[in-house]
Amino acid sequence: RSGWIMDTGKTIDNFKFYEGFEGEPEIVIKAENSDMQILHIWDGYFDDILREPKLDGNGWQGFTRDYHQCEGAFGDDSEAIITDINEYLSDLKSYQNRHFDYDDTKEVYDLLCSWLDNAIKNGFERISIKVV
Repeated sequence: RSGWIMDTGKTIDNFKFYEGFEGEPEIVIKAENSDMQILHIWDGYFDDILREPKLDGNGWQGFTRDYHQCEGAFGDDSEAIITDINEYLSDLKSYQNRHFDYDDTKEVYDLLCSWLDNAIKNGFERISIKVV
């Protein structure tokens, strides 16, 4: 697979952050009914971003909740539809000052934030997340 693969229609699959990790858990994120690129991300980058969440007693939201409580795409179904995209973007932004273990994690983090921000700006209401 190359970094950018054309799929049917206008949709572009971005495998940049999954290349070299084939056979390991992959997280696929796409905006339904859109031509936004489909992100394919190695699970290890998500772990690097979401590890050591805040334990302030205020509860978790977005990716943090799903990941650490084994809910949504990180639960038994391995797939979920997100309708509150702002919640997931806000959750990610809480990790913006984190030091990441992997060199590419900061780039993955920035990509996820800008991708979610673009989905919101373009008025998309549903995002699917699948763990493969």
